[in-house]
Amino acid sequence: MIDVPPQTRTTAKPDLLGINWFAVKPPCALSVPIETQAMCYFFQNYVSECPQFSKGYFDYLPSIFISNDVVGSSLIDAVVSLGMVGLSNTKHASEIMIPAKERYSLTLQATNSALGDVEDAKADQILITVMLLGLYETNTCTTPRSMQSWTQHISGAVQLLRLRGKEQLQTRIGHQLFVQLRGQVIINCMQRRARVPDDMLEWTQSAMAYENPGEIISSKLSIIVTKFCNLRASMDSFHDYRDSGRVVSAAFHIDAELADWAMRCPEQYVYNTVTIQSRSESVFSDLYHTYDNIWTAWTWNSYRSIRILLNELLLEQLAHLSQHPSDYLEPDNEYSSLPYETHILCCKSLLVQLTQDVCASVPFYFGYHNHQAGLESTQVPPAAAGGNLLLWPLYTAACTNVVSDMMRSWVIGRLKKIAEVMGIRQATALAHLLRIGKDPPGRNVIDLDLTQEVSEEW
Repeated sequence: MIDVPPQTRTTAKPDLLGINWFAVKPPCALSVPIETQAMCYFFQNYVSECPQFSKGYFDYLPSIFISNDVVGSSLIDAVVSLGMVGLSNTKHASEIMIPAKERYSLTLQATNSALGDVEDAKADQILITVMLLGLYETNTCTTPRSMQSWTQHISGAVQLLRLRGKEQLQTRIGHQLFVQLRGQVIINCMQRRARVPDDMLEWTQSAMAYENPGEIISSKLSIIVTKFCNLRASMDSFHDYRDSGRVVSAAFHIDAELADWAMRCPEQYVYNTVTIQSRSESVFSDLYHTYDNIWTAWTWNSYRSIRILLNELLLEQLAHLSQHPSDYLEPDNEYSSLPYETHILCCKSLLVQLTQDVCASVPFYFGYHNHQAGLESTQVPPAAAGGNLLLWPLYTAACTNVVSDMMRSWVIGRLKKIAEVMGIRQATALAHLLRIGKDPPGRNVIDLDLTQEVSEEW
C-alpha cells in the first residue's frame, strides 16, 4: 500500500522540480510525497538518463523544466497524473487513481483556459500537455470511450500545431514535437481509415530541411505511410472491389517504395540479430533483435506494420482479381506479367517474415539483451515509453491471418506483460480483443463519430 497524502497544487518551479527525478525508485519511504514519487516514475519511464536511449518519447522535458522560470501548472499536473497512473497500475494501488484523476481534471481545466489566449495556446508547454492528455487515455484505457478521448486529444493537438505555424519546425523542441505528434496522427488515421491531413505531408517535407540523415529517413518513411493511409481511405474496406485493378497497382508501387526505403537505411538504423542458445518465454522462436535506441526500433516496426497492412490489402484484392478476370490489371502494368497466384504466395511469405520481425523486436523493449549480457538494470530503454511505442505494431502483427495460434498466444502474453510491468492498460484491452477476435473501435470504419453512444465494454 502506498500512502497518498492530501493533494497540493504547484504552479511555478515547485520543490518537486528541484529533485533528481532518476534517484527516487518507487516503492519508497512513505515520507516521500506521492507527487514526488509520481514525477520520478514518469521521468524514469518516459525520459532516459542513459545516452544510448536518450532519443525517446519525452527527452526534451528536462530542458523545459530546468530552463523555464515558470513551468505551467497544466504541464506539471499532466506529468504527475501520468506518474500516478503508472504507480497505480504497476503497484496495484487503486487508491492512487483518485488523485491521478483529480490531476487530470485540473490539467484539462488549465489547458482549456490557456486555449482562450492565442499566444498562450502557441506555447510548447501547451502542445506537450495536450499530447500527455492523450497518453493518459492510453495508459488508463478500459473502454472504447478512452480510445475516442485519445482521438479527440490528437485532433486538438493537430489544431494547435496549425496555430503554431511552420516556424516551430526551426526550433529543436518544435521539430521534436511535430515528429512525435505526426506518428500519433498517422496511427490514428490508420485506425479510422481516414486520410492524413494534407498539411502534415506538407510540413514533413518542409521539416526535412532542418533534419539530419537519420531524421530524414524517418520523414521519408512517413511520406510513404501517408500514401498508404490515403489509399485505404479511398476504400470502404479491404473488401471494396469497385476498383481492384487501380488499388492493386497503387499498392504494389507503395510496397516497392517501402522495400527501397528499407534497403537505403543509414548505418545507425542497422540492427543486430541474436540467436538464443536455450528457449525463453521472453523470445518468440529462437532469435531477437537489438537496436541503437527505442526510436530506431519503433521506426522499423512502423515500416513493418504498414507493410503488413499493405500486403493484407494486396492479398484480399489479388484473391478477388484471380476470381474475377474482368477486373484484371491493365496488360501494360509492370505487375501483370506474373500470375495472381505467384503474387499471393509472395505476399504471404512476406507477411510471415514481417510478423516474425515484429516479434523479434519485443525482447529489446524489455531489456532482454542487457539481462543476457549481465549489464546493470539502468542500461535499459525507458520502460513505459517503449511499451507505448510497441502496442500497435505488436497488435497489427497478431491480427494477420497468416500468424499461427502459437504466435498470437505469445503476443497476447506480451501485451499482458506490458500492462503489468509498464502500467499501460490499453495493452490489456488489445490482448482481450485478440483473444475474442474483435477489432478496436475505428479500425474498420472510415471515420469515428465522436458524438455517438458507445458501449462501456469491449
